[in-house]
Amino acid sequence: MIDDNPGDRRLAEIALRRGAGDAQMGIGIISAVSLADGLNRLGQPRTSPEAAVDIVLLDLGLPDTNGLDGLREVRRAAPDLPIIVLTGLPDVVVATDALKNGAGDFLEKDELKPGPLLRSIRYAIERKKSEAELLRLAQTDPLTGLLNRRAFFERTEDALAQALRSGLACAVIAFDLDRFKEVNDLFGHKLGDDLLVAIATTLRRNLRTTDSCGRLGGDEFAILAPNLKSANDAMEIAEKVVAMLASITEIGDVRVDLQISAGISVFPMDESDAEGLLSHADMAMYKSKVSKRGAVNFFDANMDAAVKERRALKRRMRDAIEKNGFYLHYQPIVDARTRSVIGIEALARWRDAEDKVIPPDLFIPLAEESGVITPLGSRLLAEACGWLKQLGDEKKLTVPVSLNISPIECRDPGFGLRLISSIERFQVPPNLINIEITESTIIQNIQVTRENLKLLKHYGVGVHMDDFGTGYSSLSVLRDLPLDALKIDKSFVADIGKVNGSEAIVQAIVELAKKLGFSTIAEGVETAEQGEFLRDVGVNALQGFYFSRPVPADQLSGILDRLHLVA
Repeated sequence: MIDDNPGDRRLAEIALRRGAGDAQMGIGIISAVSLADGLNRLGQPRTSPEAAVDIVLLDLGLPDTNGLDGLREVRRAAPDLPIIVLTGLPDVVVATDALKNGAGDFLEKDELKPGPLLRSIRYAIERKKSEAELLRLAQTDPLTGLLNRRAFFERTEDALAQALRSGLACAVIAFDLDRFKEVNDLFGHKLGDDLLVAIATTLRRNLRTTDSCGRLGGDEFAILAPNLKSANDAMEIAEKVVAMLASITEIGDVRVDLQISAGISVFPMDESDAEGLLSHADMAMYKSKVSKRGAVNFFDANMDAAVKERRALKRRMRDAIEKNGFYLHYQPIVDARTRSVIGIEALARWRDAEDKVIPPDLFIPLAEESGVITPLGSRLLAEACGWLKQLGDEKKLTVPVSLNISPIECRDPGFGLRLISSIERFQVPPNLINIEITESTIIQNIQVTRENLKLLKHYGVGVHMDDFGTGYSSLSVLRDLPLDALKIDKSFVADIGKVNGSEAIVQAIVELAKKLGFSTIAEGVETAEQGEFLRDVGVNALQGFYFSRPVPADQLSGILDRLHLVA
């Protein structure tokens, strides 16, 4: 109770104690005779929870402050405490202003009765609790309890203002889970949510008390790390986060392989506001994602240029599709024993208007992000069918051509019918077309994917699973899919004779394929030794630079003659 009039303090205390006694409540009163005295007492440590202050009764007519200024000062000093304003004069304007400035209630001293005073105190305390809970809900992510995006931005702006005053650095660390969507699709959203909660719990237990953590959406998190002496301190925090989250290996009964990619942006070196700092941390995180799993990178100015280049490529991509800037190169697939050509893979290429060759690992993700992967796929399918039609008209011997299909295309319910329509338009035998899908294609929308694949298989199109062994493989799903072949990922082929376990993995894939009735194709063959090993363990077909690089159609004839083309 902050009031300079001893008589008023005595009357209020009598009313408080009588009201508390009637309600069978205990009460403790700390008195102050000025604003400075009150602020000093509010700032003193309390030795027990029972001694903590629950509410402030504040007289507006204090000797060292004027009117509502005292109310504002108390609010700044104790923002979590409810305040009841006491005044000796009935003034509706003052009462209204007090409530607008954060007072929980307004009472005239002449009307301080035990019952009404206690009810006012109870109301003010409960209202403050409700306000605090509403504020908490407005600022936190409902699943993890971490800060939400808006609250994280506000906290970051406050930290940047403090950093300007202190001269210390402040960092934002952005990170997300590599291939989290595959976890969700394979194991269900319940387990995905449990994994996010486990991450939040681990962060709360292990970060510095000065750090703040937010979930910005999906599997995207950010850490605000203030009071840093150097950028290296931010790197230590980020590496600690990556390591401790990678230690989460089980959620319930499910084993998970958790990898985190992180990016760091540091104030004041990289950016001057919260939005820019997080944007730059995101850029650094995406650099980590494309470099290697579990990587951490600082933002640098070149990343901004790279982002602008990606945007420019997206704009040029649509024009290139319309003007035939995309085209196909072809790479033979050979029988592992006879080395005769039994198939050809068609691989997308792009030479832009500036005569620059854009690599597929850059433009394919961009096409998927931009929503043009479907028209691009249709354009390349038409080129492949046209080439096959030309070979047929010329009575030349042909083998099946394999086309890579994006997950976005395959999960479209109309994809199967569109592909069949294109094949019929060029009058190409359906058995001369194979489609290659990845494991991620299957799990993103398994029901639609299965229906599309069944339709195409029934029509006569071959179905191959590309990059097998690098995704989340569900054997029950694999069993139910209408597949013809598994393509062993080139990473396993490259490690033959180098990394323990790679040869065993290849052998296991071959045995699995045999049991399920699938043939096997090994891609990425670059040496004779790799080819011999793959042949000896039972791989059916081989593909790679050892036999031929991808080449334009007009250069393919000589290669096919050398390798001997077979029907």
